[in-house]
Amino acid sequence: MPAPTLTFHTLGCRLNQSESDTLATAFSKEGYQIVDNTTAAGVPVTAGVPTADICVINTCSVTESAEAKCRHIIRKTLRKSPNTFIAVTGCYAQVGVSALKKIPGIDLIAGTEYKMMLPSLVKQVEEKGVSKLSEPLVFHTPKIGQDDFSLPLPAHDLFYRHTRPNIKIQDGCDFFCTFCIIPFTRGRERSRKWDDVLLEASLWAAQGYQEIVLTGVNLGEYAAEGRGLADLVEALEAIDSLRRIRISSIEPTTVPLRLYDRMRDGKVCPYLHLPLQSGSNTVLSNMGRRYTREDYIRFVKEAFARVPDLCLGADVMVGFPGEEDVEFDETITLIESLPFAYLHVFPFSERKGTRVTRMNLPKVPSSTIKKRSQYLIDLSKKKRERFYQNAVGKSFDVLFEHRNEVGLFEGLTGNYIRVGVATDENLSGQIRPVRIEKVTDGLAYAVLHGGGLLLSHLPPLPQQINRRNHKKR
Repeated sequence: MPAPTLTFHTLGCRLNQSESDTLATAFSKEGYQIVDNTTAAGVPVTAGVPTADICVINTCSVTESAEAKCRHIIRKTLRKSPNTFIAVTGCYAQVGVSALKKIPGIDLIAGTEYKMMLPSLVKQVEEKGVSKLSEPLVFHTPKIGQDDFSLPLPAHDLFYRHTRPNIKIQDGCDFFCTFCIIPFTRGRERSRKWDDVLLEASLWAAQGYQEIVLTGVNLGEYAAEGRGLADLVEALEAIDSLRRIRISSIEPTTVPLRLYDRMRDGKVCPYLHLPLQSGSNTVLSNMGRRYTREDYIRFVKEAFARVPDLCLGADVMVGFPGEEDVEFDETITLIESLPFAYLHVFPFSERKGTRVTRMNLPKVPSSTIKKRSQYLIDLSKKKRERFYQNAVGKSFDVLFEHRNEVGLFEGLTGNYIRVGVATDENLSGQIRPVRIEKVTDGLAYAVLHGGGLLLSHLPPLPQQINRRNHKKR
């Protein structure tokens, strides 16, 4: 009898992607055949809904539009494949269980506390010979455990298209910003056990992967056995065959100064994604952020003083209640004054249960939010273009990924510049030195040191290829 097939749809952050990879490993060990995994094989949701016996939808709840997208994917999957067993997990399964129960065709809902049990839960249902259920099985509790955790180790054959594996080292958040639902969807802060992280990283390195990405909700709060993030990074650097360590988004107040030393002198990529949210002290205070405008400027200046060629990115929220023109102008002036390489711009989305809903602040009109968002998106494009242009004539090491639509081999520098080179070689998974020659539409054209075609032979980038902002870390 053939193994049951299973596919994933993963929405939201890099942490969700990491968890889907972990679940794929666990399902594989239970005897399932993973097909068209959206994280493992890189198949985007927009590419269509693959047919499989089981579909796991790992959801996001950070905004109202994220939840709407989750519902759309569920209904789209059921329209194309009405007999597929639908299992829903992730943040929306934790805080939106009532809404999900009303969608016909969902067979199983697993909240945060049951997420990593999903393979055994699905297996139990399958062993009873059940394919579709009239009502979903719900595994949910509002209380989320606070103990440090371990995770199943990865199966190499599932992730052959990954260039840089994501390693989850932390979960949950204790900051409780007034707009944020994450403490309710993921619980309080907890960290992955020290040896468990080192073992997974060592396994990836032994399989030839040269870069790993450390992921979590609040990375800077990692704490295991009396050791913190900087200690962990230094231990990871001791893995000989591991060339690069990338830190995903990290709160400004939690960055250990030793991390800058490892960016300058060690294996940590010179890349820093520091959520800003607003440049107004009034708005930052209303948000419950733990820094002022002046603090943020000081954090950034400290980072650039210590780390050459640093890439700085930030999240910026537009339309937080009470944000008037003067507060938005303060955000603009701060962004213009600092050397950001890109921005992630997103509109405020009211989340039920968060503190801001009880603060009686005036709402910002949607038309104003749209206008302000577009202004910042345009500013981000200018910032990125300037950052890329400053790299022209310089040499960088690039971890290559794949050949693009026009035949260039693409990859990323340590400081997050997307590079394309014209070469007949298969560079996938290799780190090679290049010299950047020019920049066109969000891609840095480069030549390999000691090889590669001359600049005059580089093909132009087609106009129809849309280079969007960098994906959120």
